[in-house]
Amino acid sequence: MTNNALVSVDSNGQFVQNGETFVPQGVCSYPLLELAGRNEMQSVHDIFRQASDLGRPVVRTNAFFDGGESVARIRNDDGSLREEGLQGLDRLLAAAAEDGVSLILSLTNNWHDYGGAEAILRAVAPGESLPKDAFWTDSRAVAMQRAYIDTLVMRTNTVNGRAYKSDPTVFAWELANEARCDDSSLCAPDTLVVWARTMATQVRAAGAAQLVAWGGIGYLGEHGEDLEALASDGAVDVLTVHMYPMARLDTDSTAARILRYVTGAGVGASRVRDAGRLARRYGAAMLIEEFGWRPLLDDRDNERALVVREWVAAAQEEGIGTFPWMIGEPNRPDYDGFLIRPDEDVLTAAVLRCL
Repeated sequence: MTNNALVSVDSNGQFVQNGETFVPQGVCSYPLLELAGRNEMQSVHDIFRQASDLGRPVVRTNAFFDGGESVARIRNDDGSLREEGLQGLDRLLAAAAEDGVSLILSLTNNWHDYGGAEAILRAVAPGESLPKDAFWTDSRAVAMQRAYIDTLVMRTNTVNGRAYKSDPTVFAWELANEARCDDSSLCAPDTLVVWARTMATQVRAAGAAQLVAWGGIGYLGEHGEDLEALASDGAVDVLTVHMYPMARLDTDSTAARILRYVTGAGVGASRVRDAGRLARRYGAAMLIEEFGWRPLLDDRDNERALVVREWVAAAQEEGIGTFPWMIGEPNRPDYDGFLIRPDEDVLTAAVLRCL
């Protein structure tokens, strides 16, 4: 697969590029926009190198940065756009094109990281202290997100002159990272389905020729998300599952830690197969768009490799692409225990390599 042609999905839910079906393989790396916004392009290129070396040339990352003081922010606290921040996104896309990498671009976040839903609510309703779940139905928040979609899709890259809406460097527009709607006073069973349909329609109306991906964890009726209802609705082109099957430890013994990873390997593989069955039932495209394992044994690389091998093998059997969480720039601290350093974690890298 190259990044010089747009990707589509056929009636069987298979990804197609240049007339041939394929299974996308990628990685997650959320720091990219911030690095590009600070013009730290050497670090951006290093992340793309890692992805390419793994044979995973699709990188999922943020295309939003709301509020705060970072030079990389795209929207100010009041919701107004910053051209300087948008130019950081231009640099990111241009660098990906140069390195032969495609991007899944997430358009907002359920969580507060880099702004997301809470930041947008503060911008459209200052002083009202709206709960986060108002984001999915408040008319002002919906309008601001639709306008943001228009801004990105209709933009022309100031670095390479490419129109975002037809740039094959954009593998897909992801509607939201891990959307959930738990507040019973604000959330109906179909709230997220309606929101996804609204935003997917906006992406296409703005002229995007690329795929529209969901970005959710893949719950089946929990936290306001119903992946099967989204599949049935058909508004998004790509269904998604995120998984971190971490079993709790009753004791901190070595035996308990071994049981934890054995259980996690099996639970994750089962979830992959469930995702495959759902996708086939609806003829839908599916990605295990985020997965991670936090090792507890002393031999962290070996433990992670043993677990991930089971997940990747199940995905290969199902014909589903996988996106490990996560890789980053050199010398990046491992803030959450999930960071993979392919140059050092050689066993994990060997499992993930798709060459």
